[in-house]
Amino acid sequence: MKNDPMVCSCARSGLTAAVTLFGVLLFGPAALAFDEVLPTDDVVFIHHSCGSGWLDGGLHDALLAKDYIDERNDIGYGTQMAPDAGRPASLGGVPGDNTDMGHWIRWFNDYLGRVKQHGCEDGVNRIIMFKSCYPISNVGGDGTEPGDPFSGSQTIANYKAVYRHLSGSGNTYEDDGHSYLALEDVFAANPDTLFIAVTAPPRHYAGSDDDDAHRVRVFNNWLKGEWLPAYNTAHPQHRNVLVFDWFDVLAYPDDHAEHPNRLKAEYGGTTGDSHPNGTANAYSAEVFASNPNSILDVAWAAFTSGAVNHAPELVSIGNRQCRVGETVSIAVEATDVDENELDYAATGPE
Repeated sequence: MKNDPMVCSCARSGLTAAVTLFGVLLFGPAALAFDEVLPTDDVVFIHHSCGSGWLDGGLHDALLAKDYIDERNDIGYGTQMAPDAGRPASLGGVPGDNTDMGHWIRWFNDYLGRVKQHGCEDGVNRIIMFKSCYPISNVGGDGTEPGDPFSGSQTIANYKAVYRHLSGSGNTYEDDGHSYLALEDVFAANPDTLFIAVTAPPRHYAGSDDDDAHRVRVFNNWLKGEWLPAYNTAHPQHRNVLVFDWFDVLAYPDDHAEHPNRLKAEYGGTTGDSHPNGTANAYSAEVFASNPNSILDVAWAAFTSGAVNHAPELVSIGNRQCRVGETVSIAVEATDVDENELDYAATGPE
């Protein structure tokens, strides 16, 4: 057990207890009072209506079935949130209403600390999922490098600028007097969080033209096939980013004869509604989280096995488990055989 203090919450009485704290053995008939419940790993999902359909279609249950997820939290329409200290309220009074591609750089520079804590009762959101809705799958042009990550213009260049700065890691964008890092630099600075970028679902048959639909596939292929491998190469110790290409799961292939890169018929493509249907949501939940060796399980295993200690070792104290590295305060009440009160004190080695 490390010398760092730890925090737990429990009470035991009427028995003889033996506790090793910082290498010192404490024992006697004791009641152990701990200050705080062990923090647990939660997941938060920033999404709108398509994400809600996916959750209702099986994703909610699949996530909570994981032994590494304690709570599932949402940020969506109507979610109010203050920015982090010293950062601007760049998404207005209701940040949850904003999930377009150009909003993510604001979310992760101005609100990340709040997102990590959102909805948590006794832990942190160790997993942050984020997804734009289907309108961003209309990509109207290639755009011009280096792109503008704040722009509402839906181009490949602008989308790429959100994730990386063309001049390289560490370079910043400026907006309204504030500096912004590209997402790859934010993610690298937060190796204790697993970030999951979920690509937006495709449009229905009449929702976009072939060129617009093709461009979003080009971007998604770049995101998972070029950007992510480059990030992992630059930060091999982290493994804290996953790209789940939901678009590819739901869309016809790029060379489909009639409806390339559109929502498949069995998933609702013929209905005139780009929201994936129940069949799509159930299948997506299986692929992402329910199946053996699911995409999420593989990502979590890689994340927790990296050089960075994402999942601290658990140590038993009393009848509870605590994480090494957490602060502990233990009060011991004990008497000797003559019922004289005994005082215990323990300190770790220098």
